[in-house]
Amino acid sequence: MLTATLPGLLATAACNGSPAAEPTAARPTSTRPAVPATVHASASAGVPEPGSLDAPASSSGPLSRSSFPTPRRLGAGWSYSVDPGDAEEGYAGNGTPALARNPREIVQTAVPFGCGRGSAMPAPTHALEVDYSFRGAKTIAVRGQFADRATAETFFTGRAANLRGCVGQSPSQAIGPLVARIDAPDDGSLASDRTPDSDPWRELAVLDGDSVVLLAVQGADPLGPAQTRRLVRLFRG
Repeated sequence: MLTATLPGLLATAACNGSPAAEPTAARPTSTRPAVPATVHASASAGVPEPGSLDAPASSSGPLSRSSFPTPRRLGAGWSYSVDPGDAEEGYAGNGTPALARNPREIVQTAVPFGCGRGSAMPAPTHALEVDYSFRGAKTIAVRGQFADRATAETFFTGRAANLRGCVGQSPSQAIGPLVARIDAPDDGSLASDRTPDSDPWRELAVLDGDSVVLLAVQGADPLGPAQTRRLVRLFRG
């Protein structure tokens, strides 16, 4: 659709969504960059096959837009964004900020392509993307719900280890480092910069019980330390 990425975000280029007013009721990976540029994978209810222009569902299992903080809670500068889809890239939107994601896609895009994956990252059972705009910057949030807390922790710690092992690695001078500036706001969160030289995204992972939230904001250093800590609290619910 997290086409992401979360983003290469969750892989390389970003598709622009249009801001939408907050309704009454977070595709970092073409690709939209994570939480992430998104790789379309198939096989979950409401998730179209690769290259399909069928509209994805706006919920995934127990996950819905209410599983994410509203722009009002997030504060000044935040709004929902609706990605209309892109026929050339082979994906469709659904007219809302929330898009069901294939769980395998979360694993594929959680670490930049080109980084090693020596530590296990199990796939969630359900995954939902919600698109925002933060002060005009494209922002993608994906919540993956796992079978239990232990599996969510395995994904979170495995991703952290794989990112740390990729710091400073670069496939080419034009792209620059794939991962840079990793820090941990607390024991259950991790912030990092993806492709900071060529297509900068600030990523934040938050462990929340049996789920993990991957948030990606496009731009060079779009989030300060205080804002990052606040986002950890809000996305932890």
